[in-house]
Amino acid sequence: MMLPQNIWEKIEAVFFDAEGTLFHITPPVGYIYAEICREYGLLVDASELQKTFLKVYLSLRGNWKASPESCFEGWREVFLKTISFFGKLKDPEAAYLKGYECFANPKYFRLSPDTEETLSALKASGRRLAILSNWDERLIRLIKAFGLEHLFEDILVSCEAGFMKPEPEIFHLACERLKISPNRALMIGDSLSDDVLGARAAGLWALRYPGGSLKKFFPQEIFLS
Repeated sequence: MMLPQNIWEKIEAVFFDAEGTLFHITPPVGYIYAEICREYGLLVDASELQKTFLKVYLSLRGNWKASPESCFEGWREVFLKTISFFGKLKDPEAAYLKGYECFANPKYFRLSPDTEETLSALKASGRRLAILSNWDERLIRLIKAFGLEHLFEDILVSCEAGFMKPEPEIFHLACERLKISPNRALMIGDSLSDDVLGARAAGLWALRYPGGSLKKFFPQEIFLS
């Protein structure tokens, strides 16, 4: 799905969600946790660990606040509680820190199809690009590791911004930082509630990313110029 041509021509900036849109955790979090567990003396079935991680994450995520400290401690609680269902690690704190750093390493992620081509074409078309994500400081390191930082004018992460999607304040802040009107901005993300409905409520245009190539959201003409 694309915006109607008459709307697309008014778009000055495109905001992208990060994980689940621009890139994807690969293998799943539980499999990465299982790798860390093996290193710290605990053998765990990765598929079972993944199921437990999802349940724990969903039960605790609503308690986090949009601050660096809360995000760091939130992920610590998720990791330690998930592992506690399977046994004990030799050094739980060191294991958590090792796991924390995995999610700043491009080894554990894959980019969506046509990501760099799409971003480069958008930038060449005169659109301004930014990332707007419910993440923490690791996202900035990850984008740099992918070699994509030159394509983005801004990377706004909730744990630094003080607001989380779908709160309208984070969308308004993103627009303010680029000095553009919300109705001149397009948000693209995989979450209906956080990305699409949140952005629309804040006055932005928004499209949901269902997977696959990012090129399908944009007029083919921008890839031919």
